[in-house]
Amino acid sequence: MLKFTKTVTALGISVLFATIASQDAHAVQAIAIAGDNTNAPNINYSGGFAGAFNLNIPNGFLRSKVGLGFAPNVKIVFSPLVGVGAAGYNFFPAAQTFNQVLGGGKFQVVNNVTGVVLLSGSFSNAILHGTNGSSSLALTLLKDSVLYNIPSPFFPGGLSPQAGSLSVEFVSTAPVSAASTGFGGFKANDGITFAVH
Repeated sequence: MLKFTKTVTALGISVLFATIASQDAHAVQAIAIAGDNTNAPNINYSGGFAGAFNLNIPNGFLRSKVGLGFAPNVKIVFSPLVGVGAAGYNFFPAAQTFNQVLGGGKFQVVNNVTGVVLLSGSFSNAILHGTNGSSSLALTLLKDSVLYNIPSPFFPGGLSPQAGSLSVEFVSTAPVSAASTGFGGFKANDGITFAVH
């Protein structure tokens, strides 16, 4: 279960904080948040059941949630996450909400000045969530499947790098249209939460 709390930074950037517990009651601890230092769109989804979700932030930040670490100038890149097809799409007419299962991928947060990888990993299937006619969307994982690559100055010692989680909340530049036949593409800006059990 995800409980989202959205905060706006001094730069006017929306950042998502999440308290997460998987359905089998394992507590999850947020270890870092990340976002863009600009308001430029950094997410692109090409639309449809097999569209590609791309997240690329050339000028972002990474802030530790378990220590004092802060990296103000990072690059955040996710490998393209591709929709698994019509079988992975659901539209709920009463609520006008939709979700699309996307394949897994990899992510990397790199210090732009030193080139050092601060946090990276891989994960299995994700779910893209939204509401017809709304600009607010989210990306969560089908299950807590993040495998973090360590060592990392942003990964807390003593915790397992396996079965971590991540979530992305974002606002599209225009409302997204969705129906039982599918949904359209969009561009958006985001906030990211990385977590572990």
